[in-house]
Amino acid sequence: MNNQEKPEVIQEKAKKMFIYFSLLIDRSVFDKNGEWVGKLYDIIVKSTEIYPQSTHLIIRRGFPNHEYAVISWSDIQEIDDKDIRLKISKSEVKFQEKHDSKEELTLRRDILDQQVVDVYNHKVIRVNDIHLLFVDHSLMVAHVDISTQGLIRRLGFEGLVDFLLKIFNRNAAYLKKEQLISWKHIQPLSINPVSMTIKIDVAHKHLRNIPAADLGEIFLDLNAKDQIALFKSLDLTTKARIFINIDFRTQKSLIEDLTRQETVEILNNIPSDEATDFLERLPRDTTYEILSLMESKQSKKLSQLLGYSSDSAGGLMTTEYMAFSKDATVEAVLNQIKERSFKVEPAQFIYIIDENNHLIGSTNFRRLILANPQDPIQNAAFPKIYSVHLDSSVKEVAYLMEKYKYYSIPVVDKNNILQGIITVDDVLSQVIAIAWRRLKKIKIRAKI
Repeated sequence: MNNQEKPEVIQEKAKKMFIYFSLLIDRSVFDKNGEWVGKLYDIIVKSTEIYPQSTHLIIRRGFPNHEYAVISWSDIQEIDDKDIRLKISKSEVKFQEKHDSKEELTLRRDILDQQVVDVYNHKVIRVNDIHLLFVDHSLMVAHVDISTQGLIRRLGFEGLVDFLLKIFNRNAAYLKKEQLISWKHIQPLSINPVSMTIKIDVAHKHLRNIPAADLGEIFLDLNAKDQIALFKSLDLTTKARIFINIDFRTQKSLIEDLTRQETVEILNNIPSDEATDFLERLPRDTTYEILSLMESKQSKKLSQLLGYSSDSAGGLMTTEYMAFSKDATVEAVLNQIKERSFKVEPAQFIYIIDENNHLIGSTNFRRLILANPQDPIQNAAFPKIYSVHLDSSVKEVAYLMEKYKYYSIPVVDKNNILQGIITVDDVLSQVIAIAWRRLKKIKIRAKI
């Protein structure tokens, strides 16, 4: 005889292990003698856990003047389908006029109906309900529910809506598709009102693994208050990644809430062309103030770039590139590349210069890896190199990049001294901007 339980029995048992927070809210709480104490208002959880675990209940009683009591989870006897029973008597429960400790993480105040970052799917979502798991006589936050079902459940209409849909549209996606996201992929955006920073750090490290472009989109999905709170709580590297992937208006709004020194730190950690693009759009006095606080070398570099037109090669270029002496060996170059730290992912090209910084050739990672480690880097160079001048137009740069399929192209002065490089994303952003301006002109003419 087979003693194994049927799949539907196992599934039913598994269901009983979970409960939605919305179904617990306002559930009656009774003491050990069966006397009514109040109704469940909120649950305090331990925020240091990967999956936060319940530590206390918050009970509310009275109307319209509410009172609140905090009950340790060890004083809870049982939570069943109808009510909650305590191990202590009603007289041991101490009520206060309010409970608003900002040092705790609570489900109702800090998670439910709040914006959170889904670090797996790289987007900002709103929590409609919280899926809890019974573990060792406590509740653990397992998932957040972002579905319409979650919202309907909260309103108390789930049974009615399910009944009507089963009659009129049995195959409705609403009935079949749960939208639960594992808590380990969630970064809550609960703000500390004193420091105006994110209050907790659950799964915070996952933000660093999100592609920069997606991180920028997540940031732009937040309201202004949450943007500055999240930004202030991040490490410098992540701040820099976000800063170069948001629009100027949002950048400007951010620095208005930062100190000048914080702004300088960010600009010091982004590519020089991105810093230049930002500074040239600020009021002149603000730009000079920021430059005066920078290290002289960085300030001089940006001041020089600010002297070029934004639609010229000099204005587009970045001064972060890899250039090595023609006499350096392939092995030495590869070792130096490994040891370097880069503000952004480096371009694939390596430039070869003479003792006076004249550009004499270029190569790429692939050619270097395949070359003899003891050969001079010059032996791994491409047969010919193409470059643009400081005053070359965007059109010229784009033409050469498209013709020779370059991802980056070097910029030289009139003496062929290497000044910087232009990457394809810099050109693309300019070309798109030009195209939009032309499209707007065409539309205006068409209306006329």
